[in-house]
Amino acid sequence: MTPGQALSARRGERGLSIEQAAAATRIREDHLRALEDDALDGFPAPVYAKGYLRSYATYLGLDPRELIAPLPDARPNLAVGLGAGAERRRFVLTTQGAAAIGLVLLVSAFAGYAWKQITTDQRVVLTPASSQTVPAAAATAAVSPAVQARPIVVGVRVTDTVWINAVIDGTPLYGSTGKTLAPGSVVYFTGVDVKVTSGKASATFVTLDGRSLGPMGVGVATRDFSSQTSP
Repeated sequence: MTPGQALSARRGERGLSIEQAAAATRIREDHLRALEDDALDGFPAPVYAKGYLRSYATYLGLDPRELIAPLPDARPNLAVGLGAGAERRRFVLTTQGAAAIGLVLLVSAFAGYAWKQITTDQRVVLTPASSQTVPAAAATAAVSPAVQARPIVVGVRVTDTVWINAVIDGTPLYGSTGKTLAPGSVVYFTGVDVKVTSGKASATFVTLDGRSLGPMGVGVATRDFSSQTSP
């Protein structure tokens, strides 16, 4: 099985569309299709293809190392455009050229020395507010959410006729009217933050990244799911 076939098969197993995968991974749909078709020559460079392949495989729960390993380690061909009989240009350093180069080096050295002196003599005055150091814990907290956020897959299976609605990353999936599911229906929602509302929670069973969370509750219920949701 090729890397593209493995990606396509896993996406089908999880009931995801190309559009859902593109929205969750922030990778263009045509790039995802190219990965599943093993059409890696269409990418600007091998490093882009491998980077997209690694992100897509991780999102689908596959080991990216196993998919990237068989790919060729393409390197740029430095000889492109040079024929066998191409004439090599020779560089001849004349006396005037040597003098010009020496003058440029001398001017550059003087400019560097002058700049060093200027920057050394400068004195920066900090106000009390600007001189305060940001605590390491606060800096970590400021970047942690972006690092920890990852897409999740929420599966919903109903055992009766159930009205549901879903909000994916702040966007209502079914508008303001929601959707009515027939008994036995299964739908999947992918995003960083997924909110599901069920009109019959006892007949609505939920999975999070393949882990069963059981029914949503009783009556009308709304639940939020994210990468931090505990099973």
